[in-house]
Amino acid sequence: MATLKGVTLTLLMGPVAVAPAPRAVVDALESATATQAVGQRSGYQLTFAYSKTSPIAQQLLPTGFFDPMIRVILVATLNGLPKVLADGPIKRIDVTASTHPGEYKLVVTGEDISGYMDMVDLTGMPYPAMPPFARVALMMAKYAAFGVVPLTIPSPFSFAASPTEKYAQQQGSDFEYADKLAKDAGYEFYVTPGPAPGMNTAYWGPQARVGAPQPTLTIDFDQAAQTESATFTVDGNLAVLPYAFVKVANISIPVPVPDVGILKPPLAARPVVPTKTTLLETERLNAVEVAGALLAGRGGADPVTASGSVDLVRYGRPIDARSLIFVRGASLAHDGLWFVRSVSHALGRGSWRQTFQLARDGLVSQTSRVPA
Repeated sequence: MATLKGVTLTLLMGPVAVAPAPRAVVDALESATATQAVGQRSGYQLTFAYSKTSPIAQQLLPTGFFDPMIRVILVATLNGLPKVLADGPIKRIDVTASTHPGEYKLVVTGEDISGYMDMVDLTGMPYPAMPPFARVALMMAKYAAFGVVPLTIPSPFSFAASPTEKYAQQQGSDFEYADKLAKDAGYEFYVTPGPAPGMNTAYWGPQARVGAPQPTLTIDFDQAAQTESATFTVDGNLAVLPYAFVKVANISIPVPVPDVGILKPPLAARPVVPTKTTLLETERLNAVEVAGALLAGRGGADPVTASGSVDLVRYGRPIDARSLIFVRGASLAHDGLWFVRSVSHALGRGSWRQTFQLARDGLVSQTSRVPA
């Protein structure tokens, strides 16, 4: 682990409203991890070391302080700048007893705030005359007490049927239904913590690969290098081209669906050629449903990935997932702009190490000069 000066951890806990954890809990905190990644819920894990005579064993564990669904907020502060790494309910606790004094271990595992959205099955809840983005926004209103602010983007091919003809009904919990609606539209649904402790953003919309990139990640550049390691992979099995048959004058015509869009432009100058195709079932759909299916059929995995770890002392700030970042010093094939698919934080007392996974559609930078 990199040794950082000025790194502090703040732990807040409580049923819904949170407060700073007791001194005994803070003193027992041994390490913490937090992960954010595309296609899965964010999560965290806290490890505590304590003795059987400590307040954790004598008071807090018996009275339910670490029970499932207790809310945990983890904030790391680097050089005076706070970063909310996790906010959500505890889902699992593991205790390891020991015959050696002070070597009991408590491991707390939790999810992001969407863990509260998966508690109640609301199958059958009606949503008359409401398109999917409005249904998701209405569902998220229940979680305002957790600081959840919905950010929903209308799908260009969604519509609300007349309530006298039919109306939508929820299937499963709020999380399951919002996630299903996102997949049907070719969208994503996820919750990110921050920017301030207690605040969360519930995003329902297309994967966005636009905006200002994060500071450039430098590899193998003498004293300017910030990465401890990096591995690059090209997986041809992930280069898939979806296609569907669209009827024109009662004649079915195959239409390929390239994985690009206004918010998802190509990141590489030389995309990996697809090695196989996949057929989307659209024969029994109307024109609007076909357009929606074509949109949802995109979004396959990127065939080119990079993974590694970063020295946060040199980089100066944590890398954010689901955003763009420049890479330089990794050779002509791998320099350029990338999309950050996942980040994982590992924190201990006085240390903060981060691993990452980047992805894009091909090789070679689109820009002749990568910014420093």
